[in-house]
Amino acid sequence: MIRRADPPRRAFLPATAALTAAGLLLGGCSAPGAGATGEPTSGGASGAVVAGSPEELQRFYTQTVTWGDCEFEVETGGAEDDLQCAGVEVPLDYDDPAGGSTTVVMSRLPARGDARGSLLLNPGGPGASGVDAMLYAPYTVTRDVREAYDVVGFDPRGVSRSAGIECLDDAELDAWRAEPMVDPQERPAERIREEYARLGAACVEDAGELVAEMDTASAARDMDVLRAVLGDERTTYLGFSYGTHLGAVYADLFPGRVGRFVLDGGVDPTLSDMEATADQAEGFEDNLRHWVRQCQSEFRDCVVAGLSVDEATARIQELIASVEEEPVTAADGRRVTATNVVEGILGPLYATTTYETLNEALGEAFDGDFSRLLAQSDATHGRDAEGRYTNNTTMAFTAVNCLDRPDGTVTAEQMAQHQERLEQVSPTFGPYLGYGDAACQGWPAAPAGDLAPLDAAGADPVLVVGTTHDPATPYRWSEALVAQLDDARLLTYDSYGHTAYTAGNSCVQDAVDAYLLEGELPAEGTTCS
Repeated sequence: MIRRADPPRRAFLPATAALTAAGLLLGGCSAPGAGATGEPTSGGASGAVVAGSPEELQRFYTQTVTWGDCEFEVETGGAEDDLQCAGVEVPLDYDDPAGGSTTVVMSRLPARGDARGSLLLNPGGPGASGVDAMLYAPYTVTRDVREAYDVVGFDPRGVSRSAGIECLDDAELDAWRAEPMVDPQERPAERIREEYARLGAACVEDAGELVAEMDTASAARDMDVLRAVLGDERTTYLGFSYGTHLGAVYADLFPGRVGRFVLDGGVDPTLSDMEATADQAEGFEDNLRHWVRQCQSEFRDCVVAGLSVDEATARIQELIASVEEEPVTAADGRRVTATNVVEGILGPLYATTTYETLNEALGEAFDGDFSRLLAQSDATHGRDAEGRYTNNTTMAFTAVNCLDRPDGTVTAEQMAQHQERLEQVSPTFGPYLGYGDAACQGWPAAPAGDLAPLDAAGADPVLVVGTTHDPATPYRWSEALVAQLDDARLLTYDSYGHTAYTAGNSCVQDAVDAYLLEGELPAEGTTCS
């Protein structure tokens, strides 16, 4: 039986030492290896589908996809009965295709009408499961898109069912998450480097060479193998949040294979960890202040009623500080730290539809019960009520981010200056969001990426969707991405919350669907509200 659940949240946060992931909330499922049983339903790719692929990659591009039933042990989502799964073999290292391989697992909902091809989908992260995203298809794509395309989600390499890396057991991850945040005395940068070196070593012990091959460029190359084995000459793609970065990297690597691309919640690939974190801290502070106003105008039992916005945010800051000074104990015996409280507040700020959840959680916390805030923090990391981590979002998030950013040379003085800036732009969250560069300086695998513009020269037009008050992928990131891409159009959603297509706004959905279904871009300067 499959039980309908609330739609997931998408997230993108840099690999900060304080908040290691604010990942996508998706239902957890067992890892079924290739993920499928059944007879082959499509042959290996050939002809125009594999044209231009290197000779040494031909065996990957021409393999046969075997679709079969997906194996899920939990009740979750709104999935339909025709969900199928398959595994695809890809090179472990594209610089050495003969040196070993790994498996990328896909899930597919076949088109309800005459399929015009596949729509590849990435829900964000990094580290979020595209296989799980198919469990929430009614929230992820519209009915018209569902009719026209085989909608295909996939777990990027090292994520969840695609040989997901496992670095800590459940108890160890609980303890790691409870570590204090930015504290130059108790947890200086050098200690953070050492902690992440040990964490990375544990990841390597579990997953070996895969840990060093989880960069976004490698995942983008996997996408082109998926395109070929699915039988598509061009890739049609819908990416949210981090998924926009994955899509932009793909477009830059394979511009001639770009079909209709929609990137919702754009990521600026030129930003350093420090710049991105400061932008996000400011964005979440903005959304918190919006929450205060909405709470006071719409909720009958608003916990900050009668206070000015400044007074309300100050009260929340005092709540966080009180737990930082003296951690409390949860009903299950776990220590609740300021880390957990901050994550528990950030989570509901991703969508205005979860503002009421934050009101309830803060109300209980003001009365001394932090259970709801801890539960929100748990959900961010995929921890269920029984204490099991149902996905590897947290570890995958860290691995991908540390590989994607150039080798850190940031000094302690620069990090201290950055910390001051964070606290200026975000008095509530800034004190707890720094030192990300120190974490990745301790990661055992060498960075594979750099901070360079992506132009995708020669690609077909890309539609970028930006939300004016998006806290996790600020609007100016979408503007920057459009400016960098050779041929891109910006669709603006004037609202609060993270990403736009699944927010329920008919103007946004109609514009995106017109592009995916008819190839019609919205007019220059189109704004939905």
